Amino acid sequence: MLLALTLGACQDESLVAEVGKRDISKADVSALIASRSSRERPTSSEALDALVERSLLAEEARRSGLHEDAAVQARLRSAEREVLAHALLDKHLAEVTTEARLRERYAATREQLGRREVHVRQLLVRVPPGADDETRARAQSRMNALFARLAGGEPFEKVASETSEETVSAARGGDLGPVLEGQVDDVFFTEAAQLSKGERSRPFSTAYGLHLLEAVADMKTVVPTFEEARGRLESDARRDAQARLMKELRERIAVKTHPERLDAAASVATSQTGKE
Repeated sequence: MLLALTLGACQDESLVAEVGKRDISKADVSALIASRSSRERPTSSEALDALVERSLLAEEARRSGLHEDAAVQARLRSAEREVLAHALLDKHLAEVTTEARLRERYAATREQLGRREVHVRQLLVRVPPGADDETRARAQSRMNALFARLAGGEPFEKVASETSEETVSAARGGDLGPVLEGQVDDVFFTEAAQLSKGERSRPFSTAYGLHLLEAVADMKTVVPTFEEARGRLESDARRDAQARLMKELRERIAVKTHPERLDAAASVATSQTGKE
């Protein structure tokens, strides 16, 4: 009977190696491979060799009593804590980020996902950060001259293409194309959002310099498609699910902290670092 049990253990197909009293399983090999980037991913054989080497070191550490050292035990608890925490989070978060759940979230929050969009042309006179009063005065004088040209009837596109110091848009007559809120300076967007089609702003300043705008179209709200919003939907779903989980766990599992003991712990850690 004992022989039969021994033979059965040796035939455990999930085991791929034994190092001392410790086993290495197929799952261990898979976990190591998955932990590496695609460029550094080992073959199964290479992963097994690596695990055997680390297991030899770990086995000798146990035989030397290192597993009883307080600092080593703390690191082992830390590793276990992180692995289990990630496993639980992955399980819970996977449930709220399925295709069906994300589409439900999109349908429920579709209007809230909308962002304001403006389409303007601009004239820019750059003012370097920290510029002195004289430099700022010259920039203001230049902007005043450009404003006067527009007031005199010259087309905005012509003035922008000839004078704007933002060269990319200047090549298009100052046209910035559609711009969503959050993509540009807040002051810039606020000024642009106030304009109706064909209306021009007064000169105003941002951290980039002096601007003058002309609206190509009225401001509108743009609602992204599901695919465009998917990244945000998933991020929000994961954040909300984690917050709910933590709230539930704090209500269900007793927690007692001793912050007054932290100074002593910090002193011990500092002394140990000094010895190293």
